[in-house]
Amino acid sequence: MDSDTSLKSRIFDIIDDTDHESKPDRLFDFLIIILVLVNVALIFLESYKAVYEQFREIASFIEIITVLVFTIEYILRIWTCTHYKNYRHPVKGRLRYAVTIYMIIDLVAILPFYVALFLPFHPQVVQFCRLCRIFRIFKLLRYYSTVDVIFSVLVKKKDYIFSIILILFTFLTCSTFVMYTVESEAQPDKFEDFDNALWWAVVTMTTVGYGDVYPVTVIGKMFTIVMLLLGIGIIALPTGIIASGFLDEMRFRSEHEGSKRIPSVADELRKIHDLKTDGVISTEEFLELKERILKQHEMECCPPPDTRE
Repeated sequence: MDSDTSLKSRIFDIIDDTDHESKPDRLFDFLIIILVLVNVALIFLESYKAVYEQFREIASFIEIITVLVFTIEYILRIWTCTHYKNYRHPVKGRLRYAVTIYMIIDLVAILPFYVALFLPFHPQVVQFCRLCRIFRIFKLLRYYSTVDVIFSVLVKKKDYIFSIILILFTFLTCSTFVMYTVESEAQPDKFEDFDNALWWAVVTMTTVGYGDVYPVTVIGKMFTIVMLLLGIGIIALPTGIIASGFLDEMRFRSEHEGSKRIPSVADELRKIHDLKTDGVISTEEFLELKERILKQHEMECCPPPDTRE
């Protein structure tokens, strides 16, 4: 039992997301990053069919090795996640850990390969598996702690973001219905159904304006002007909220890191000197505090020898 725990702890130290200091940890991270980059390169290489045909066997071999490594990594992460403070329970903790964003990304990176094994000849399955391979690039997010800021901001601002999505959905639905009603008779080929009207609404509100679908009636043109003016404000709302959330989160983390920093002797002496200068403490109190700080620092740096036999 102790040997299992020791092995589990050693594996956890290697794959732990919060610690990248040890040599095995860095080698493991380097291996995963290299595999992700190689897979992304192979995905783009497939578009050059003449070149890809020459490396098809090598690409297939790399695909199998990648899935094998990623599968082992996924299993080990689930097994060792109980070392994390928030996932200590052997069952509930692992289930909660399995639905975290990073673990979902890890699962999506390997799941299509196994799905294709059971349905290898279905064209839609093959297309789905080919598409999902690009999700492997998201595994790189695990190795950059600053990415957590994005998720933290989205979680903290989720109520505002949900409200904006609701407003956006309502606005798009109303605009789609109005434009379909107004333009369907004048342009039955361009506004033959709600899909085309919704496409127009999205392109117009985002101010992209492809020009493939546009109003020709007077009411449609007037409504488009109103929609353009309102759409700019609606699109700008989430940008402002998320930008404000980033600033707040960065300020909070900066203050938190500063509060964790252990003050040096110079900082403490400077602090009591400022107190003496401001008249908060007397010169005698300053000297007494100074002597106490220096003695404490001396004890921490050079503790007395242990005289016990």
